[in-house]
Amino acid sequence: MTEPQAIDRRTLLRAGGVLGAAGALGGAGAPAYGTTRPDHWLRPGDEGYAEAVAGFNTTVTRGPEAVVLARDARDVQKAVRYAGRHGLPVCVMATGHQASVSFEGGVLVSTAAMSGIQVDERSASVRVGPGAQWGPIAEATAPHGLAGLAGSSVSVGAVGYTLGGGLSPTFGRLHGYASDHVSRLEIVTADGELRVATPEREQDLFWAVRGGKGNFGIVTSLDFGLFDVRTLYAGAILYPAEAAADVLPAWRDWAAEVPESVTTSAAFVRIPPEAPLPEQVRGRLVVSVRVSFVGEATEGARIVEPLRGVAPVLLDGVEEMPFTDWGRIHSDPEGPIPAYERTGLLGGLPDRAIETMIALAGAGSDSPMALVEVRQLGGALGREPEVPSAVGHRDAAFTFFTIGVAPPEREEEVRAYADLLIGAMEPWSTGGAYVNFLSGDEADPADVRRAYDPQAYERLVSVKSEVDGQNMFRLTHNIPPR
Repeated sequence: MTEPQAIDRRTLLRAGGVLGAAGALGGAGAPAYGTTRPDHWLRPGDEGYAEAVAGFNTTVTRGPEAVVLARDARDVQKAVRYAGRHGLPVCVMATGHQASVSFEGGVLVSTAAMSGIQVDERSASVRVGPGAQWGPIAEATAPHGLAGLAGSSVSVGAVGYTLGGGLSPTFGRLHGYASDHVSRLEIVTADGELRVATPEREQDLFWAVRGGKGNFGIVTSLDFGLFDVRTLYAGAILYPAEAAADVLPAWRDWAAEVPESVTTSAAFVRIPPEAPLPEQVRGRLVVSVRVSFVGEATEGARIVEPLRGVAPVLLDGVEEMPFTDWGRIHSDPEGPIPAYERTGLLGGLPDRAIETMIALAGAGSDSPMALVEVRQLGGALGREPEVPSAVGHRDAAFTFFTIGVAPPEREEEVRAYADLLIGAMEPWSTGGAYVNFLSGDEADPADVRRAYDPQAYERLVSVKSEVDGQNMFRLTHNIPPR
């Protein structure tokens, strides 16, 4: 391993774009660079180190002894082999949207510059590097009339999102989880080897990685299917929080009847005073009903019309839009932000559950949370895919998710209130969780176990024991080996 040297991460990110799709992907199809090309490492105190270890969610602090700014799979292999020789744990990060564990020491492999995107129109698929974000992916696929099962934010990394299942607010109920449509992946495992996993090759690893997050290695490229979707009838309708007793039951009953081509959620959202929205909603607590329909706009308008009459509407943003505007559905913050999150899965949403949500998160509740949300599941999300994966709890009816955005002096208040909300919804909980929504406060293996069906968890442990028996990849929502 060559002597670590400083490099400006912004320069490297620009280089990722210049390299083009094949080079930035860094997999088997990457160009053969000479063996004398230097490694790109940062040590504490180097220029660019602080930027490299900072993720979207600032509640997680990372103090690795070295950061590897990976440009291709060979950089990843060198980093993993170095960590193996020195008995160091390894963390991988592209964007850092999901809070996991804070740590000191070890090696952080930044895959942000491995952002290549290769669209194959003939097979309606795309190959992406681990640094590729959903916004650029959508821009690359849209000219072909194709779209993927994107997350709620344009800046979420597609690979990390997909390894945790990938619950899309665009058309998840129509096509299932993003991980259901992965056809091939390349991964560097703890022995430093680059493996190719498909439904026919490395089958156990292929099963485990799709849903098991980063426990089994560092994915350096991912192939997944796309769909013939050019436009959505989508957006959010905002109501006064005081109307929640009318809105939420009506939304629940409406959602139970809509076709699988509708994906929807409802949330209490505290709109920031500086939000780029009309004055009537800035700084207010609102009920936001999010809708995404795949089909003709006239049919979408007919389906959504009942929601428009359930209560006074502050802002109606549901309309036909190009798929590339899908980020408007949730209008997630651009970040970075200090977000404290908690989650669970619900078996149903009866009146008493709604009343509990309103009492603790609605108007007059003094809730410090920025968001308290329920997302409808079901449809294709509730069915096993053709090629099974580790994603579990497909029988759940809703996710329950809350976020508090707070400075350090309000951290304990927000965490305590999040615990209160989760505890209050316990009567309707399935006991499970969706792994991509797990927070840094839910990173204990006992919490992680909640995200999987018991048999699936035991199989995950077996695969982990085989490919990472020393638990090198433990700086995540960890599944320990035996």
